[in-house]
Amino acid sequence: MRKSSLVTILAAVAFAALPLSGANAVFNEDGPPPPSKPPHASSTHKSHIGPWVVGCVMASAGSLIIGTIVQANDSNDPRQLTINEAAWHSAVCPFFLPLALLVQSTCPDNKATYQVARLAFRFLRRHPGGNQSPFTNAYAEACHTGRLSHATRVYLRSLI
Repeated sequence: MRKSSLVTILAAVAFAALPLSGANAVFNEDGPPPPSKPPHASSTHKSHIGPWVVGCVMASAGSLIIGTIVQANDSNDPRQLTINEAAWHSAVCPFFLPLALLVQSTCPDNKATYQVARLAFRFLRRHPGGNQSPFTNAYAEACHTGRLSHATRVYLRSLI
């Protein structure tokens, strides 16, 4: 299954990389085909959307990085960003604004989400690169119910 998927992906990349212009050129024995005509001046189009998108995504990533550093260095309450805070930090780029609005409407911050963020921060301090899936599951519980069950709190604290 994996080999066929990999072959399919490689074939798709190879076909996508084929040049479109000159693909039907015919080479005869006399030499290369005659050069093609230059495009009309009216058909040239220069788009500036590419650099704008790159700058927008970089600003979003920078905002997330700065927000994470500020929150982690808060002497009163060091923790990770909650998913709601992270979504709003990424909304510096207008492309991510619908995501931030969706997160805000489905999972607003509450005491339980802040508690999970604190526990996850402590866990990563002691276990850099550790598996955070229990905290993700606890965050889902905190989002849906607005609180953490006693068993979940005990389990998360045992990980730290």
